[in-house]
Amino acid sequence: METNVNKTLYPLIRDYMSAMGTSRTTLTALKSYMDAIRRLKCTESEFWPLLMELNKVIRNAEPAVVPLVHLIEEFEVELQAHLNKGLELAKTKAIEILNHKLKRFETDTQMVTEQCMELIAPGDFIIVHSPTAYISNALVRAHTESKRPFQVLILKQDFHRTKDLVDALAEHQVPHLLISEHNLSHYLGEANKLFISAVTITLDGKAITGLGTANVVSICHAYKVPVYLFVESMKFSHKPLPDQNIFKEEGNRTEKDYDFRITTFSHDYVDLAMVDHLITEEGEQPRRN
Repeated sequence: METNVNKTLYPLIRDYMSAMGTSRTTLTALKSYMDAIRRLKCTESEFWPLLMELNKVIRNAEPAVVPLVHLIEEFEVELQAHLNKGLELAKTKAIEILNHKLKRFETDTQMVTEQCMELIAPGDFIIVHSPTAYISNALVRAHTESKRPFQVLILKQDFHRTKDLVDALAEHQVPHLLISEHNLSHYLGEANKLFISAVTITLDGKAITGLGTANVVSICHAYKVPVYLFVESMKFSHKPLPDQNIFKEEGNRTEKDYDFRITTFSHDYVDLAMVDHLITEEGEQPRRN
């Protein structure tokens, strides 16, 4: 049976992922975890069971936050040696281990930004959909630091994330156009790259992505616009698509006095067969398909 904590945290995690992306959600979650340990008041015997209760919630999030799950699993193994040596030592070591995980993931994310920058060439007209922070940062740095002339076609999706990207490109005077996602067909003759990110790469060769990404990738694939997918290695899951806990909701809705029942999913997924280049912090990788 789901606890009240689970019911509260699952939609909260989805909201964070929608607003900030999976990478920043992972970093925020690790910082919150460390803060929770600092504030935790319990006995030594209660410490580990309380951590395991929180870790269970993290593992069962909908959808799965795979990099966070991987880092928490490593954390559990590494902390074992420091248990039963006093509560304060256990708390100190737990925070040290989590902080190391956070710094490592930050480094991976920065390296993905560097890889993305290297793939921006003079004269590019790059479609960007569901942008994560490292794609946004790469576009800005390629323009401001490398002085490469290129243009960005932004597909409007989530309002807040689209606004953040538009503001960043405008602030740094990166040439860009903002269009509705369904107007992409008007620019397919000009665009030469599509940059996307993902929540997860599954064991059976699927990329779990933001809503709308599957449609954009499909049309770009059909028109032979190369698709570049950027992810940290920590986002590679050991499980197939059906085990990724993509949130499915069925409910009633009313629009213009018409009542209907609709099924919605929290995320899309893309077959890696439609991805031309899979890029991690270590460069281009073979696709799982």
